[in-house]
Parts: sequence; C-alpha cells; structure tokens
Amino acid sequence: MSESKVIVAAVDLHKGSRLVTTRALETAGEGGTVHVICVSEPNIANVKPPEDIDAPELTGVDTHKLKDLLDARVAEYKKGHTGAAMPKVELHIDAGDPAERIVELAARVDADAIVVSSHGRTGIRRLIIGSVAEKVVRLAGCSVIVVREKKHEKA
Repeated sequence: MSESKVIVAAVDLHKGSRLVTTRALETAGEGGTVHVICVSEPNIANVKPPEDIDAPELTGVDTHKLKDLLDARVAEYKKGHTGAAMPKVELHIDAGDPAERIVELAARVDADAIVVSSHGRTGIRRLIIGSVAEKVVRLAGCSVIVVREKKHEKA
C-alpha cells in the first residue's frame, strides 16, 4: 500500500487535463485526497448585476464537462485498482489568476504536491499567453509535478 497524500490537480478541460487527473489519483495513493481545481479569468463583460450571474458565466468553467471528466478518470482508475481504497476527490472552481489560485489552494489544504500540465507553448505564444505551470513551480510551497503527453522529436 502506498502512502496517502494530499494532491492538488490543476485542470483546464484541455487535452492535458486527463493526464493531470490520472497522475494526481496515482500520486495520492490509497486513502489520499485529490483536490481538483479549475481556474479561469473572470468574464466581467456581463451587464447583469453580480447577484444574477451564474457561476459558469462568472468563471467561464463548464461544470458539467468538468464533472464528466472527473467521473471518467475516477471510473478508469477504479478499474485498474480494484479492492484498493480510492482517493477522495474534491472539486474546486475559481476565478482569477490561475497560478495564484492553484498555489493558494495547495497552501490551504497543506498539499504534498501539485500536478499541472504543460501545453508546450514556445516563442511568441508563450510570451503572450504565459505559462501557468512555470508560475506554479515558482510560487508553490510544495513539489510540483508537470505532466505532458509523450511526443518525442525524431533525431
């Protein structure tokens, strides 16, 4: 039995989110806890009063897609770990600077590690968009596991 851990898994519903969630479940171990967080910048272009704005309008996060992703990853993990104590999974949706919110959650739950994905952006796209993973590595008070899909360049 592996040691149980508290893990923060940062997802954004892009391709790498599947790998992040799977790695977080594996890292948490039997009886561990995975805090899945999806952060987006607030959509403040609404003309509605704040009390009339739904959470998806405020954060830009599709909670149904997020829950579907988690359900699928947990079900797949269960298939490969029959009889093992499943990690507990908690969902957090937030708005603001993604890296800052991810690191704040990790501190609040006393995480052992944060799992994020890298989109592999380079050049001008990276300069304009920035790198959440890079900022998380700089700000985090715990280990950060950066995952990405395997794609080796041929020599």
